[in-house]
Amino acid sequence: MKKNYITMTVGAFLVIIFGFMLFTFQVRQTEVAIKTRFGKAGEASIGPGFHLRLPWPVNEVYKFDNRIQNSEWTFEETGTKEGKPILVKVFVTWKIKEPLKLYNSFSRDLAEANEVLEGKVRSAQNAVIGMYAFNNLVTTNEEDLKLDAIEADMRDRVDTDSQGDGLEIMMVGIKRLGIPESVTGAVFERMKAERQARIQEIEAEGERQAKTIKAEADLKANEILAEAEARAIQIRGEAEAQAAKYFEVFKKNPELANFLFNQKAMEGLLKDNSTLILDPKTPPFNLLTQPNPDKSAE
Repeated sequence: MKKNYITMTVGAFLVIIFGFMLFTFQVRQTEVAIKTRFGKAGEASIGPGFHLRLPWPVNEVYKFDNRIQNSEWTFEETGTKEGKPILVKVFVTWKIKEPLKLYNSFSRDLAEANEVLEGKVRSAQNAVIGMYAFNNLVTTNEEDLKLDAIEADMRDRVDTDSQGDGLEIMMVGIKRLGIPESVTGAVFERMKAERQARIQEIEAEGERQAKTIKAEADLKANEILAEAEARAIQIRGEAEAQAAKYFEVFKKNPELANFLFNQKAMEGLLKDNSTLILDPKTPPFNLLTQPNPDKSAE
């Protein structure tokens, strides 16, 4: 009896697990799902979590990877605006935007969706590159490069064409460029000429800037020299005016001039505390024996 009870318990547990697996399904965080009823898709996609379903053929569940996808393909030759051949390898970054549209377009076959996407990318690539010159893709002059504009135009075209398929095109880029052997020599020669022309342009610009800097420095030096000369003339004029003023004073009062001269000479002789024995009447020491005018007045 006890053995039968254990058997029944295990059987019931297995039935519960089987029923849970049969009537539920799980959608992971990186997935999105579509549930069909008798082969017809529902009106909305199903997000992450556990969900109920009825066994086949009532319900079927199709899961899609909802992460950002990256697709790239082999080199393909296309032509530029001038008709020059060039090899291009492109890549596209995309994600599922509307799972229901994706299911209706490709059922659950993402490989088919990738093939259709490749065709749309190739079409956009040929159309866009055919609008640009060869040196907009291959050149040594950065100003002529238009890769960003080319990639943006391709992305817009592919995104517009893919909206009906439920895809969001996030980026279309040029991964690599190649040059066919038939035009390799001519391209290298043109690039060499462009590089040489650029070097000459840089050298000419450097010489022009050097001349400009030298001219500005010379002008500044001349301005400083002229200012210094003007200041020197001003100082000399002020000194001459001061000297003329003193000369007029001394001319009117020669005794004052003689007094100041003798006083200056005596200051020079006595500044080091030297001891001299001289006749007190000898100029300028005669000043020491002259009476003080202020005391005489008293």
